[in-house]
Amino acid sequence: MAKPKKYPVDPSFQAEAVVGAGRGALVVAMFGAGWLGWGLGVARAFTGVVGPVFGLIELFLLARSIHAIRKGRKLRKQYPPIPASTRRALQKSFWLVVLAELIALFLVTTLARVLHRLDLAPDWIAMVVGLHFLPLAKLFRSPQLGVIGILITLWCVLCWSLFRSDALVISVTVGTGILLWTASVSALFRARKIELSLR
Repeated sequence: MAKPKKYPVDPSFQAEAVVGAGRGALVVAMFGAGWLGWGLGVARAFTGVVGPVFGLIELFLLARSIHAIRKGRKLRKQYPPIPASTRRALQKSFWLVVLAELIALFLVTTLARVLHRLDLAPDWIAMVVGLHFLPLAKLFRSPQLGVIGILITLWCVLCWSLFRSDALVISVTVGTGILLWTASVSALFRARKIELSLR
């Protein structure tokens, strides 16, 4: 049986991976804040303590993500760029995943409206978000993304079976936000590990 094609593991690809991990950490940190903030807002949980802690964690994740991107860019200058054809293939695959995700988001949102169950929309949207991490994990050779995707999906299924109305919205959004922040932390550790391996 033929082995699946893998992109070469060399310093150029590793330096690119640091930039990618930093960007990924930045994106999921922002979306994590959005999901978690949504849930905490619906639950009216933004107290004098929760609000500042929430803000500080988000600022920390954003700052560390930007730092990882800058480190990756510096490393990238030390090595030849990855082939343009490989970069185009990765970008094409990435945008196909994003397009499929957007179509799925439109469909589940429309279905929730047709059923007059708007409380289901956050659950189904989060489920789509979780599932879209699975092809990205393979594309970026990052098993952590796959784990996060599976956890988000399982959490959504569990919430769907246990809760209704505001309780469903709160449980899904808070859980998804926390898992996305976990994904951000994981990406930052990955970037750091690769960076250290290139020294």
